[in-house]
This record gives sequence, C-alpha cells and structure tokens, in this order.
Amino acid sequence: MTMISSRRLPDRTGVADTRTGLALLVATALLSASPAAAWVDLDQFSDHPGPVPSGYAVTDGTYVMNVGEMQMNITNFGLIGSQAGSNFTYSNAPSAQWPAGSGVEYLWSAGLWVGGVVLGERLVSTGQFETEIRARNEIADTIYEAIGGLVTRPTGFADASGKRQPESGANDDDDTDRDPGSSTYGDPLYDEETLNGYDDDDDGEFEEDFGQVGNQMMVCTMYDNTRLAGEIFPDHTPINLKIVQKSFAWENDDADDFVAFEFEVTNVGVASVDDVYIGFFADADIGPRTRPGRAEDDMAGSVTRLVRARDNSFVPVSVGYMFDSDGDEGSTPGYFGIVFLGHDTDPSGRRAPRSVGIRSFNHFSGNAPFARGGDPSNDAERYELLSERNFDNDTAVGKENDYRFLISAGPFAELPPGETLQFQVATVVGIGLEGMLQNAAEAMLTWMGNSFNLDGDNTTGVLGRESKICIRDYGQDLFTFVADLMDTTCVAEDYLLTQPLITSDDLDEDGCLYVNMDNCFECVRQAGDFCTRDNRFIESLWTCNRDVGPWAGCTGVEGNETLIHWLVGMAPPPPGVRLWPTDSAVHVFWDNRSETTVDVRANRIDFESYRIWRADNWDRPFGSSVENGPESGLWQLIAEYDYVNTFISTRQLSDGSTVVDTLPLGANTGLERIRYRPRVLDDPTFEGLAEAMRQVVAADTLGRYVVRPALFDREGDPIPALSGLLPWQGYPAALDTFFMVTGREALLPTHTAKLALSFYEYIDPAVHNGFLYFYSVTATDHAILINPNNTLTLIGAGLAGDPGSSFTNTNPGSNAQTVEARERDGANIFVYPNPATREALAEFQQFSPNEDDPTGVRINFSNLPHAHNTVKIFTLDGDLVETIEHDGTGGYGETSWNLVSRNGQEVVSEIYLFTVQSDDDRFEDFIGKFVVIR
Repeated sequence: MTMISSRRLPDRTGVADTRTGLALLVATALLSASPAAAWVDLDQFSDHPGPVPSGYAVTDGTYVMNVGEMQMNITNFGLIGSQAGSNFTYSNAPSAQWPAGSGVEYLWSAGLWVGGVVLGERLVSTGQFETEIRARNEIADTIYEAIGGLVTRPTGFADASGKRQPESGANDDDDTDRDPGSSTYGDPLYDEETLNGYDDDDDGEFEEDFGQVGNQMMVCTMYDNTRLAGEIFPDHTPINLKIVQKSFAWENDDADDFVAFEFEVTNVGVASVDDVYIGFFADADIGPRTRPGRAEDDMAGSVTRLVRARDNSFVPVSVGYMFDSDGDEGSTPGYFGIVFLGHDTDPSGRRAPRSVGIRSFNHFSGNAPFARGGDPSNDAERYELLSERNFDNDTAVGKENDYRFLISAGPFAELPPGETLQFQVATVVGIGLEGMLQNAAEAMLTWMGNSFNLDGDNTTGVLGRESKICIRDYGQDLFTFVADLMDTTCVAEDYLLTQPLITSDDLDEDGCLYVNMDNCFECVRQAGDFCTRDNRFIESLWTCNRDVGPWAGCTGVEGNETLIHWLVGMAPPPPGVRLWPTDSAVHVFWDNRSETTVDVRANRIDFESYRIWRADNWDRPFGSSVENGPESGLWQLIAEYDYVNTFISTRQLSDGSTVVDTLPLGANTGLERIRYRPRVLDDPTFEGLAEAMRQVVAADTLGRYVVRPALFDREGDPIPALSGLLPWQGYPAALDTFFMVTGREALLPTHTAKLALSFYEYIDPAVHNGFLYFYSVTATDHAILINPNNTLTLIGAGLAGDPGSSFTNTNPGSNAQTVEARERDGANIFVYPNPATREALAEFQQFSPNEDDPTGVRINFSNLPHAHNTVKIFTLDGDLVETIEHDGTGGYGETSWNLVSRNGQEVVSEIYLFTVQSDDDRFEDFIGKFVVIR
C-alpha cells in the first residue's frame, strides 16, 4: 500500500496546509467490497489466528479514557459517552466528567456522522443518535487499550509494542518495506500495525509495532454496513465505510482537559463516494448527575478565534460549544466544546476545504419537526445539515433548553474505493468560554506535535523549510517556485516576484531540496491575525525564514525537518505499583521502570524523583467509580524521594554582572533508603527459578516478551521454550517478579537488551482500618538544555506525572488472627461501627449508592482467623440474613457487609447475631452480635 501524503504537491497558486491530518491511502489493488445492499457478515471474517479477545461488543462501561481530568466512556457501536440516566449497562460510566471523579458531567452522548453521495443518492451514516456505525459480530472487533506502549486490554498481546519515532527502537520489530515496487523499498517500517487484533502487515505477528499516542489510547474498528445496523434501523442505507476510531488522553496539566480522537474512514465499497462531509454530533446534558433536569437549562454557541497558546504563538480555533446557563450554583463552571484539529486542505478549494475549521454549526432543541429547527429524521435532512454553510446564532438569554448540536467539515470531493479519509477532533472542557478556548488551543498544539532532526543533518529543517520536494515530482515546474513561499495564498503578487526562484544550484545530488509548505499558517501563528495578500503580514511579521528567531509557531527550524503529530513532552511513565494493607498501615511497593524509560523528545533517560500520593475521604460521587478514581483535589503528596544532583541557575545583578549558581535540585534524599528486595527472591521454594528465567530471557534476543509470557498456548498445551518454568506454574506472582529482575545484554546489533528492574517500598502509617485509600506513585524529570555536542545541562525541575493517571486502592485492616494468637489471646472478633447508627455509618466513609452497592454503607468484621472463613448473619429469631466468604490465608483479617440481605433488601433496625466458621479446626466457631439502628 502506498501513501499519498497530506502535503499536497504545489502548483503555481500554492500548496495545502502542512498541519493537515487527512491522508489518502491508495491500495495497490482496490478492495473488493459489497454493494450498498449487502452487509458485512461474520462468516467473511471467521479466520482469526491471533490472540483471542473476550468479545466484540463493549457495553459494560469499563472502557473509560481516565488518565486526564476529562473522563469519557468509549464504545465500539458509535456512541461516545454513556447516556447517563438510561437503563443501559454502561450508563453509570463517566461521560465527559470534568474534573475527573467530581460527578459533574458535560455530555449525554456524542458520535461521528459521515455523509456522501453514492450513485446519485445522498447518504449519511451516524454514530448518534442512531448507532448505524458499529463493530462487526467478530470476536476480534472489540476495543483495544494501550497505556505506556503496552496493550492492557484485551489480554494475549505480550509481544505488542508501541514505540514511536523519535524514540529509540521505534521500529519495534526491525522490519522493512518489502514491496520491490515501492520507492521506500528496504526502508524501516514504523507503526505499521493498527491496534485491532489482526496481523495488518502479514508478518505472523500481532500489534508488534502499533505506535502509542498519549498516556492512554483506545482503538476500535467499526463499519456502517453491519447486518445488525440494518435490522435495528431498516431505513439505513450504508455508504460502505470502515471506520477506525482512535481516542487519546494525556496526564500533563497542559493536555489533560480534553480527549482527542482520530478517525480513519475507508471506502470499502465498489462505488466512489462523492462530496463527502464529516460531522460530530453531541447532546451535551450539563451538570451534576444528581441534579434533576440538568439538561433543561443549557445554552449553545460557536466561535472561531485565534488563541495565544503556551508557546507564545497564536492558534486558530473553531469550536461548537455548550454550557449550563446558571452554572448550577458554581458546581458547573465549565464550557464543553468540540473542536476540529486536522483534515486535508486545498488552497483552491477544489478537492478539500481551504483550511481546517467548521463548515456549519447547527443546534436543536425540543421535539419540533426538522423544518422548524428540530432534529433531522432522515438521510436527506442529515446531509443538508452537514453540507449547508450555516452557523446558527448563539442561544439568547432566556432561551435555555435541552440542546443538541452538530458541527461539520467538508466537502471532500471524492473518496474512491480503497482510499481513506483521516481527520482529528477533540472534546474539550474549560472554565468559562476563555478557559475552554485555551484548552482547545492546547488540543490543537498537541495534534500539531513537534519537529525532530531524524535525518541527522543540521542543514535540513532550517529557515522554516520542513518539506522535501524533488525535480522528479515536478519536472521543470520546480524552478517556478519560491522555496520560502510555497503557499502563495497570503503573498502579494508584486512581493512574490521579488523573491528568488529555485535554481538547479539549490538541489542536492538526488535533485531534491527542502522548502516551506506552511508559510501562510506560520504567519497566522506569529501575527495573531489571518495573513492575506492585502494586509501583507507575511512581509513584516513572519520570521520563520530568518537565521535568528523568534521562531514561535515555526516548523523546519533548528535542524528539525520531520514533524510528528500527537507528540508532546511527557513526564516519565509511572512505575508498576502494588499495595500491601496491614493493621493501620499500607506498604506501597513499586518498580524502577520510570528510571529506565527513554524520554521520547530528548531520546535519553530523564528522571529526577518519585512522588507518593494518597487520596482520602472519597465518597464515590454519582458517575464515579473505584476503577476511575477520585477527583484531583483529594490527592495529597505524602512523600518524595529524588536523585542527589544539582542544576545551573543564572541571574543578573543590578550592576549588570552575571552570576551562575549551582543549586540543589529538590531535597536530594537519594533512593537508597527506600530500596526493597522482594522476599520471594530468597525463598527456598523458588530455588532454581532464577536460572530457568535467565535462560528464557536470554533466548528472547529480539525482546518479544514485554511482560512475562504465558506458559501455555491457546489450546492449553505447554510452550516448549518455556518448559523450564513449569515447576513454578502455581506461583504467577513469583514468576512475574523473577521475570522483572532478570536482565539481558544485547550481544549483537540486531538484539534488544532488557533492563533488570529493582524495587522500592514506602510504609504509610497515617491510615485508619476499614477506610478506602487510593495510592499513586508518579515520576518527575528535569528541565534540560540539549547542548550542541548533544550533552545535557540541567536548568531546573521538569515535568511531573499526575496521580490521577495511574493509581490503585486498598483498605487497611487488622491482621488475620493466627493460631498462636488465638491460643494466647482468645477469640477477639468484633464488628465496627457497632452500633451501626446513621451517624456512625456516615462517618465510616459512606459512599453514594450505585447499582452494585445500593446502600453505600458498610460494617466491618475484624480480627478474623488466618484461614478460609464463612461469616453468617442471623436475626434474633434465627433467620439467615446473609453469608459472606472470607479468605484470611493471605494475612488480611477483615471483611465487610453493606447491610443488604441475601434477598436484596436493606436490613432494618435490630440486634443481629453472626457466626464465624473456619476450615481450620484449630479455630473454634465464634458467635457475636451487633446492632443496626436505621
């Protein structure tokens, strides 16, 4: 498959915006696909030799973008969001919940719309409200999640790797272009795999080189021609599209208030799709989940503006948005927006829009017919909304209602069979209109990414020239171009005539040179206004083609010739964390992965410290969950341990002299005091495991095992190469630990080294038994300067990880009573709080109820035996109320009950009896009592 770049080859009138995100992927042979009347069936795709995910339809609300401040439920049947308050199984999942864990939400549902003309018929396929875009009934077509370059869900992808350029080893599988007819034959292939459960490059491996974007990404593949969509929506006529939806989230403070999406829309039919439009529909019911009628007082609007971004440049932002009219007494201060980030552009406007932005903005409310401003009800009306040039007025004061809105972009002249339209969009929230626009600008900057010097030549990627063109592509027309002004749409004709044209002396030995394709967009970013031929800003305010900056908003400067989208500076990844709850204390263990991971932008390890965080007093607001964590305001830093080092600080004195200070960077605690050696490494039970694991790791010279491999194949048969580990198959945690601490040297250039991990421990004594605590360990790096000789100079503290991006939780509790303690102290089993009054239950960290826990309260049974125990609860009349199983063999001596009987009813005020029976005969049966006062 060859790729036609989104950077349009220029003609005399100019070129396209180089930031564009649409690419037309042209197959060497057009895909054979069904006509509009046919459907994608299961038997067409039944042969799936790779890892087997758990299923295709994700309806349980467990796939949530949750590493940033905006938490969003993702599905693979067209819906983005969770339709809170509905009866669906996913309705409790966050739906643009912001801030994360707050219970305040800004979306009911959203979805993609794609419209086009097929054989003269105007068709539209939608993700919402009609879920016409959905996954096939194929087990591999589920949602795939990756965090930190590893596939976390579904299981079975231990060999998968998501390194990206410019990261070292970005060609994860060391493969090359194998097409002899390709101009890039023999060149390395980067990120050729889509995270979809299939072997996209036919090399027998799955997701081995997929390309991680952000701290968290999710990918799903959907179609608009599934049989189920036709059965649910009989009036739906498919366009015959395959849609790959990718969602990205970041933990950085600059990039954690939005969730970004990238869509790849491929024509899998036999007919071209003409006059294509893309749209994003949102029903943004705004307010706390618990607030009645929260959708009825919303307002809608749109804005297009240049916003000054954090790099001091200006970014064009075009947003459709909604907000709560009264802010719900301060609880809902945010504005929710949808912003298009990238798609193909054409300065002539013939094949694509001239610039990235919104073509139309329409909002709807109530149940009025379409002709009077209501929702569209058929494809003709939907296509009309997508294609018309219309911006509904912002809603006026006093016109609050339950609004929905649609933004669109296009037209894209043609989508032939086998070709792909790619575009980028973000859902964003910020405080007030200005805060939302600022965060939308950050989303735009994140999409724009960064430029890098990947060819190792400091003479390319200078003077704003970031794009390589060759005479073989243009012939003699090449010598009619001005290298600095390839986009002439903002350049006055008389000024253009004064500029030197490209000559043969400018070409390298291959007949190529670097030029500036995005000069007009750079001018906009520097001028803070749209550059035109009339205002002539390009002549005075644009500085990207100068030897000395300022270069804010420029590409192709300082030797960086390659633009990589979605790539921003990030803190070191969080380490792997495990908690061990004990009596009034929690042991926090973590590995040193953060110290061994290369910083993508600096292409070297950059680490400074570990920070240990704890979140207390969480009450599970509606719409939140243990899996998605507490709101950011609950996190408190309880400890930090850092390297012992210094940094350079320069200051100017009043007399004009300069003083260079060498200052300590952080507290300089060192890490030795918290180092931990796992006890399992010295346990006689595992004698011989270290050598067996060394042999397994040493044999994996290409580094296929990112995590400890499974010992059995899909049929349940032992894998011969791993047979040396079988004696310890019953100790998976021990196997994991030995794998992590076992390293491997790269003995040949084609080999991949494996770093041996080490571990740390922090003991938190400031906790109370029975309460739920969240813990997170994050890492920080340095602010650095990369010197001309490629060395580093530390100039201060750098980026810090966010505790909300990676966390776990536990309940400290009494230790399980051993036989020796029972013989010495007798049975000391008790219940707390007792009596269980309303006040006592509320004080004991009462939660908001949900479907799994309808009361939100609990009592704890403490000091249970070190055995498998059965706790039975009875009324005074001897009626069995509930039975609870407890495993105390791991040393944890507590279990809880939510005061709901085995019949699903909340218990009433009464004195209750309970018994504790153990499978260890050395513990006698115990009978106790407690009181509930409701």
